[in-house]
Amino acid sequence: MNISILRRLRLAMLALLFVLAFASVSPTIETKTGHQFTYYNNASHTTVVGVWIICANGTSFHSGQFSPYYTISPSGC
Repeated sequence: MNISILRRLRLAMLALLFVLAFASVSPTIETKTGHQFTYYNNASHTTVVGVWIICANGTSFHSGQFSPYYTISPSGC
């Protein structure tokens, strides 16, 4: 195979992995309205690394970073 084709294939695979990883970590706004997501650095939920608040009217606020470790609670807005 040509080296340029291998590079393109590798880049496409990395892009796909990035999209799949992001999609699995961050819930969609449409299905998560009225909730607050608190993201932690590990499965023990010891350190908060981010928060995503999605109000019932669809407005949202995000601070910090997403992670695979999170809890969900009512947003109160």
